[in-house]
Amino acid sequence: MSCSAQSVAEASSGERSALRGWVLLLLILATATDAINSTVLVIARAQLMGSTHTTTDEIAWVNMAYLAAKLTCFPVAAWLCVRVASGKLILAATTVLLVSLVGCAMTHHLEVLIMWRILQGVAGAVLLVCSQFVLFEAFPRRQQGVVQAAFAFSVIMAPTTLTPALQGWAVDTGSWSWIFWASFPLALCGLIAALLLPLAGIPRTESRPFDWTGVSLMATAMTAIVFVTQEGSRYNWFDEPEIVVLTIVAMIATVSFVVWQFASQRRGALIDFGAFRDEHFSFGFLVSFVAGCALFGSAFIIPAFATNVLDFSPTYAGFLLLPSGLCVCAGLLAAGSAIQFRSLDPTRPIPIGILCFMTAMWVMSGSTSQSGLPDLVAVLLLRGFGLGLLFVSLTLVTLNGLNGVALAHGIALFNVGRQLGGQVGIGWLATYLDHQNVLNRTVLSQFITPGNPAFIQRREAIETALISRGFNPEDAGQAAIRVIQQEFGRQVATVSFNECFLAVAVLFLGAAPVLILAKIMLHRLSPHRPMP
Repeated sequence: MSCSAQSVAEASSGERSALRGWVLLLLILATATDAINSTVLVIARAQLMGSTHTTTDEIAWVNMAYLAAKLTCFPVAAWLCVRVASGKLILAATTVLLVSLVGCAMTHHLEVLIMWRILQGVAGAVLLVCSQFVLFEAFPRRQQGVVQAAFAFSVIMAPTTLTPALQGWAVDTGSWSWIFWASFPLALCGLIAALLLPLAGIPRTESRPFDWTGVSLMATAMTAIVFVTQEGSRYNWFDEPEIVVLTIVAMIATVSFVVWQFASQRRGALIDFGAFRDEHFSFGFLVSFVAGCALFGSAFIIPAFATNVLDFSPTYAGFLLLPSGLCVCAGLLAAGSAIQFRSLDPTRPIPIGILCFMTAMWVMSGSTSQSGLPDLVAVLLLRGFGLGLLFVSLTLVTLNGLNGVALAHGIALFNVGRQLGGQVGIGWLATYLDHQNVLNRTVLSQFITPGNPAFIQRREAIETALISRGFNPEDAGQAAIRVIQQEFGRQVATVSFNECFLAVAVLFLGAAPVLILAKIMLHRLSPHRPMP
């Protein structure tokens, strides 16, 4: 009788393990939908502008509305995670996501598209936070190395490698609406996962009043921050009164939100700051900001270099990052497996990952206007491997010491830190690129003056070549000057992009002293620090 009971228990345990494995796979596929949604304007901006008959300023709201809603709802998702059953929460988020995908694919009106994008941001935030929370609860901490490495496929790898390639292909071969239709089957996986979650034995708890004031302040701050970081470069930052006003609004709203949250901790705040009592989480939150800046900044600048300097089509610009996806996977699995099966300290792979990433970006700073895919693949593979090592280790270092309510809010804040870092990184690089373009154009223009012998020699060589190809001698001179101007513009852009690559490479060097100082201070302030 006891043997029978034991065999039933073993069978039940095996079935539950298999079920949790399916939940992991389905949640990875479902959250990949958010990766696709987050990168829509990377490749398809021009096509969306043409279809909706909008300007650059207007179409930017398609992305800004999504990001502001997503950043606002990360803490909302954490609040829901500890109050609503996981299956119900993921079911609701996935349903909203599916409806919004259809809405985006079928509309050509900007206002309607923005509305659907806001819903996508809300649903994406809830799905990401709840999915990662479920995985931390469903699997033992000793298995989190591989579990979080697998989950990072959709959170880290997909938005920076896979989705730009798929979107480029969709835009070149069909329509921008294909981007949303292609996400539909992935989002359906979330519905299946939601149905399996109650069977997997993952319960939920408690209730408190919702912090509407906190949400309002958070939404105001995030909207202003997203607008300033996304559009500041185009408006020349503080030369534009609108940017000045929104910067002040962002600062006031952020300070008000933090003060309100501290004052409301005992009566139901939106964010539980208990996670910051953990020294590793506090440090990981700071590092996630810098890492997000490097990750999203480099993912922004590399396709821009490919399209503006190398004249790649959207498809090839997207495929440029695709090979590095394989090495991101390799880095994720290598770090996750070593941490799980070899009991490696999760902090060990982080400096190796940073070093690989910095080396790759430093090598890319030597690119030329004649560089092609074969010249860049090896560098991008190294970049991908470094990112894989960095992010899975950083996730485990930051979140492994949290439980319950603190874990839910820790996941939300970790995502906020990474996403805000990404916004700052993109805004910083866009501004730096514009500044260097102006500077390099001024410096290099001295070499194309009419009195420069090298310029005269080059112009005459081009004139001779054009005349030999049938150009009228009277028109060949002007045509030669236009060719030189075109080459000059490309060289200016090449030098400027290379300086951006170098800036990303040295980012961690600049941030290192601050992070080291923060680590020392957090260790001294930690209540768990051993007595001397």
